[in-house]
Amino acid sequence: MAARRPSSLNHSGRRHGLATAGRVAGRRARAVAAGSATLARAAGRRARAGARSETGRRLARAVALTVTMAVLIGALYDRGEAPRAAAQPAVAAPAADPAGGPAARARAGTARRPDPAGQGGLRGRPRPPRAGERPAAVAAAWYAARLGLPAARVEALQQDRLSASEVRVLVLADHGRGRLRTALVRVRLGPAGWSVR
Repeated sequence: MAARRPSSLNHSGRRHGLATAGRVAGRRARAVAAGSATLARAAGRRARAGARSETGRRLARAVALTVTMAVLIGALYDRGEAPRAAAQPAVAAPAADPAGGPAARARAGTARRPDPAGQGGLRGRPRPPRAGERPAAVAAAWYAARLGLPAARVEALQQDRLSASEVRVLVLADHGRGRLRTALVRVRLGPAGWSVR
C-alpha cells in the first residue's frame, strides 16, 4: 500500500486537504446557485415587463387562442360523428307469417304498381331520359361506332352543359397497347332524345 503523504501547510498555516477542497466546492456551488437565482429573477422581471407591453399582450392572446383551439379540436376528434346508418332506427322485423314460408311472402310482394311512364315528373314535366339515353352514354356510343371500337373500350370522362338542350362530352377511346384518343362530342336534346349533332 502506498504511504500516505502528510498534508502540507500553506503559508497561512492552514492545511490543504479534502476538507478544505469540500469547503471551496461548496462555496462555488452556492455562488453558482446564487448567480442562477439572480438570472432567473432577472428573466422573470423581463417576462413580466414584456407581458405588460402591447406585443406581450398580443403574444399572450395568440397563445391562449392556440391552446383553446387545440383543446376544442381535440375534443371534437375524440367525439366524432355517428355514422348515418347507426343514427337511423333499425327496421322492425316482419311479423310472423301465419301462412308459411317464402312462397307466401313472394306472392304478397307481386302486387303491380301503376306504370310511372304515364305520370308526369316534377310539376307535370316529362321525366328525364333513362340511363341509356343520357348524353354521356350517347356520346360514348357514337364515338365507339365512329372509330369502329367496341362500346366497352370508350368511356365518357366529363360533360359540360352548354345550355338546357346541348351538352359537350369528353370521351376517351382505348385502342389498346397504350394508344388513347380523346374527343369532345356535342350532344343535343331533340324530340327523339339525345343525339350527336
